Amino acid sequence: MAPPLDAAGTTYLGIQPLLAGYLFFITLAAFAGGVSISFLTLGHRRLQVLLSFTGGVLLGVGMLHLIPHAFLELNSRIDKTMNWVLLGFFAMFVLERAFHAHSHHTADGCESTNTCLHDATEHDRLHGHAPDPDYHAHRPSQWGWSGAFIGLLLHSLTDGAALAAAVHSDIGHGVTWLAGLATFLAIFLHKPFDAGIIATLMLGSGIPRNIRLVLNFLYALAVPAGALIFVFGINFLGTSQSSLTGAALALAAGAFLCIAAADLLPEVQFHSHDRILLTIALAIGIALAWAISALEQSSHPHSQTVSISIKDYS
Repeated sequence: MAPPLDAAGTTYLGIQPLLAGYLFFITLAAFAGGVSISFLTLGHRRLQVLLSFTGGVLLGVGMLHLIPHAFLELNSRIDKTMNWVLLGFFAMFVLERAFHAHSHHTADGCESTNTCLHDATEHDRLHGHAPDPDYHAHRPSQWGWSGAFIGLLLHSLTDGAALAAAVHSDIGHGVTWLAGLATFLAIFLHKPFDAGIIATLMLGSGIPRNIRLVLNFLYALAVPAGALIFVFGINFLGTSQSSLTGAALALAAGAFLCIAAADLLPEVQFHSHDRILLTIALAIGIALAWAISALEQSSHPHSQTVSISIKDYS
């Protein structure tokens, strides 16, 4: 369990340069992902490979890094840990359903949403997983992009809190220069896709370029904003800070697992082409998450012995 902060928060403030570096690169990646839509065409095959790889990273980080760290922060209470994980999974599922937050068919550098939807529908028809034989693509309303923007903005705020919690937890358990690296990598890889989705929907809705740039910049700042909210919040909690850190890590684990299982991994399952390539990309992502977790374990000054505690409700 991480040591408690003093009144000035000096224990936690010592990790700010590392966290600030992570946030800088995530902000840069998110902004670049949104701006690149205007001139970059990634291509369907390369996009699917990247999504499969990212899905593997998210799955591995959630299972191998965030859940174990949340377990330690929550006093080795597996029941409490998994309750928060389940809540994070369900909350992310509801968020995606409510705001249609993820749609990676439209993050492929298409010139218009009509073109994207037509290509996506045709691709799904050819590969046997079109959502509805009577489905007709249509151009979204002028403000149709706002749902995705709001949903992904809320998602990015939670990502920022998760990153700050991961760095704080790792430092508290003796990790030095690798603190929060796995969580950073998962967020860093995923943000350009999300920013590209928002930018593509705005482009297809006819939003002027200057407004797209402003909103893209605001979205890029969402992860740092979430991290700052966590940092300032935890300094006022005193002895309750470990519970907040554990809950944030477990919620993030559930969200990562939901994104991987409900959004990214179906890209591997439902594509009849490049099955081996996409599976290899998924495996590489999982292996990378495992390698980072193993490096973090090796950087601990001493191993920790924990006992699993399950509350008896009988």
